[in-house]
Amino acid sequence: MTVTTTISLPELVADSALLTRVDRKYLLPVSQLSELQDRLDGSVRVLQIDGLTWFDYRSCYHDTPGLYCYLAAGRRRRRRFKVRTRTYLQSSQSWLEVKTRGPRGSTVKDRIERRSNAHDELSLAELCWITRTLGDRQIEAPAAVTLVPTLTTNYQRRTLQVAGQDGEPPSRMTLDVGLSCELPPEAPGGSLVVGFDEFAFVETKGGPRASVADRTLRSMGHRPLGISKYGLGVASLRPDLPTLKWHHLLDVCLAA
Repeated sequence: MTVTTTISLPELVADSALLTRVDRKYLLPVSQLSELQDRLDGSVRVLQIDGLTWFDYRSCYHDTPGLYCYLAAGRRRRRRFKVRTRTYLQSSQSWLEVKTRGPRGSTVKDRIERRSNAHDELSLAELCWITRTLGDRQIEAPAAVTLVPTLTTNYQRRTLQVAGQDGEPPSRMTLDVGLSCELPPEAPGGSLVVGFDEFAFVETKGGPRASVADRTLRSMGHRPLGISKYGLGVASLRPDLPTLKWHHLLDVCLAA
């Protein structure tokens, strides 16, 4: 996938930080990424940092021992939340993030920077920040102080800014490839790993109305799916748990 026009991180943040946004997620064969770029040609700028346009991400998801977050998402609870640490491997920057649901299906992300050498375990100060953040979002979190590492994911990401049409603001689109999911050693079954190398996980981030990127994906025959890397990884690696809303993704979309 070749993109010639680039955008810096400060420009991207200034134009479309989008910490509160509507996320739409799509599953594409990796082989279709070139076609997607061709259809968006002329309206896209790719994020470039230090000459790179693909970046390695590592995320660690934290949940209660009873997997409250996984079950709440799988059962489509409206007042659910997700907690993860995310490390940008090229820069060694690490962030703690809390994602919640806002009005009209929007996603709200709060985050704080961690020490670059932070481990997966959360500190007491970080747990207190999570509790305060969920309280600010009016979400009651059962046993938040018992959050433990539950799943790690690794993948490569390219971030695109997509220009709007007819006065629309720009939106963002991320392309994730090479996804692998791993359970922590202490989980049932031990350090199991599953990979999804044949697929690209595409996410658009914009306003309530479908963006240029969404309309382009629709023209290619793709519709938004209920994709969650955390849900997908846990459902794939924990046969002792119900697959819930991810059964269609596992049994139909990824099995095609």
